[in-house]
Amino acid sequence: MNVMMKSVENKEATKILNIYRFFQKDGSLYLTDDVESLDMLFDAVINAIENCGPLKPQLPYNEFVRPSRKVLEGDAGWVGHFEERDNRRFFLSDIYDYLRLMYGRKG
Repeated sequence: MNVMMKSVENKEATKILNIYRFFQKDGSLYLTDDVESLDMLFDAVINAIENCGPLKPQLPYNEFVRPSRKVLEGDAGWVGHFEERDNRRFFLSDIYDYLRLMYGRKG
């Protein structure tokens, strides 16, 4: 992978991580009962994953890309799965941790 591609992927990862910061949920997904902001964060993150351009092929498909796509398509099984707020929290915390580990600032 060339340096330019890695830079573009890092910018896309940073955009997704900034969504968590905007909702003030970077590191506090399990510490709140505010389901409205959790739901808005979930919607924003799945849309960002679906539209993250060059980062998308680098994300684990079955863990992040496929669920995001299926929810946006209205797949009843995936929509039902994510109606459970804890499933949303697990998904959101997994993508957050993955992006921080793979694309977080070094140093």
